[in-house]
Amino acid sequence: MSAPLPWQTSQWEAVSGARAAGRLHHALLAAGPPGVGKADFLAALCAWLLCETPRGEEPCGECRGCRQHAAGSHPDCIVLSPDYQNRPVLGAYPGQRCQYEPRKKPSSVINVDQVRELGERLHASAHYGGFKLALLLPADALNTAAANALLKLLEEPPDNTLFLLLSQRLAHLPATVRSRCQLLRFSTPPLAQAHAVLSRSGPEADLALDLAGGAPLRAQGLLGQDIGAVWKAVGSGLDALLGDKADPLRLSREWLKLPQEALDAALYGWLRHALRRAVGATSGDATAHAPSVARLRTFGHELDDFLRLREHPLVKELALQRLLYPLWAGAGSAT
Repeated sequence: MSAPLPWQTSQWEAVSGARAAGRLHHALLAAGPPGVGKADFLAALCAWLLCETPRGEEPCGECRGCRQHAAGSHPDCIVLSPDYQNRPVLGAYPGQRCQYEPRKKPSSVINVDQVRELGERLHASAHYGGFKLALLLPADALNTAAANALLKLLEEPPDNTLFLLLSQRLAHLPATVRSRCQLLRFSTPPLAQAHAVLSRSGPEADLALDLAGGAPLRAQGLLGQDIGAVWKAVGSGLDALLGDKADPLRLSREWLKLPQEALDAALYGWLRHALRRAVGATSGDATAHAPSVARLRTFGHELDDFLRLREHPLVKELALQRLLYPLWAGAGSAT
């Protein structure tokens, strides 16, 4: 079987070769930027491991294991996620049942109770005698207590258990957890492969790929959020702010209506383009009130804080205002 995406061949060969040699590590950590297909890779791996009559490295697609995995009801495949409704990474996974309880309030973390329940289920026998799979999507969402509980499971794994961890922010995982996993690094593909994925995506494809940092699946998501319109709104809004023709209060109210992921990508894209212009790396599109490198760096720090603070719905507008004030305070000057 080939890897699910063309740029994942080396990672697939590493895993399939280890399995063939009977050396498959009990914990695999798929790490890399968003939008490069880590969840697709783990989904394909699960399908292969749970298939009862695989054809080489290919799941048959017909057996009980394949049907239940595709339907999200395989009893030996457990997915932990803080909130399956608001986590795009889980939405990309093919329907596997999650421990998240829909009646509870959505959370941004995987808590210790989820990990303890996972441990109880993994210590029971496999329903069909094969692998028991535990997916953490994403493992970055583990809080401290949950990470400690998972560490105990990784140190003394139940029989026939394979842990599959996904991470977009590897540094946020405790070193003790990382050290007990085999790391599979994923990166953005070559431009030709990325363009091939977006070949039928219309005139905004290049813009989406640029704002997605070269990650084609993330670019597809941005196109679905009308990234072209968001990019124009952010660009014109910041130009007006720098020209003292708009203020943070008005812009923040307007931007609250924009899709969050597209807004994040557009803000980072604007900052990256502005920094290139400020240091002379690119030309064109210079505004009359182009901010200095120092102000752009301050804006960058505020942008990092904004992404952290806006997780709380009550402070999102305030976080946007705080983000914009450093640029507005120096409106009309280039210092």
